[in-house]
Amino acid sequence: MKIRELISQHSTSTEKKGNGITIYAINVSEPIDTPELFSYLDFMSEEPSRRIWISDQYRMIVTEIDGELTVYEHVRLANYRIQLDDLKEKYEDENEKGLHELADAFTFASDEHKNGVRKSGTPYISHPMDVASILLKENASYELVIAGLLHDIVEDTDVDIATISRKYGQQVADYVDAVTEPEELRQPATGGKAQNWKERKEYTIRKMGKANSEIKLLSCADKLANIRDLISDIRMEGEGFWDKFTAPKEEQEWYYRSMLATFAAGPQNIAQTRAFRDFKECVEELF
Repeated sequence: MKIRELISQHSTSTEKKGNGITIYAINVSEPIDTPELFSYLDFMSEEPSRRIWISDQYRMIVTEIDGELTVYEHVRLANYRIQLDDLKEKYEDENEKGLHELADAFTFASDEHKNGVRKSGTPYISHPMDVASILLKENASYELVIAGLLHDIVEDTDVDIATISRKYGQQVADYVDAVTEPEELRQPATGGKAQNWKERKEYTIRKMGKANSEIKLLSCADKLANIRDLISDIRMEGEGFWDKFTAPKEEQEWYYRSMLATFAAGPQNIAQTRAFRDFKECVEELF
């Protein structure tokens, strides 16, 4: 069954939350099969009392708990407990300090980005969490995963590199600094106009061309999370979604393809990583 049909035919109530989440209560007489474009989370389900499905395409989670069916739309934050559990499982052999820093970095990023939203209107923290999750699947060090959580924090908040170094160490700070545009290329805090979009992107392409594989992986995870969201948003809102961007689709294609080439070039290339291959597939799908 298609998820929209399920909602339209069987929804008994709708509740809109202030954080952009819409919750649908669903009343069906029989247990449902996996909806189209959803994946069944068997490791989070405890049949027959609890079943959970997730769809990145629709940004939805469907739960069936004790026979009561609920659909959460634009509920990226609901993935965070799953992702944090994955983080804990992966790094359970790390020392207590490392685990504490992972949890603290998530809390810190959530607080600093709490007023931010994506172009789609979803909470901004969904993006750093996606980046961290991609890095997790690459078996990245916990320093790089923390950098994934914090990679936008200098550009988008009042936090500086010195603060990151003090809280999480120089290695994390160096990773974040490597994917942060210099202040002169960013929009001033006073509200002045940002530097030319293409100038900033050309700077990033040049810098990534000289970067080591870990920094390329961090940047690739960022671009992969962005392009996945873009594909999903265009599916939901149509080609008009491009109008929300500073640069047109043609310029966006130039940037994404240039980054793809940069990640695959040189002795420090990441062409064999899952993140790069997924990024390449998304670029070909979108453009």
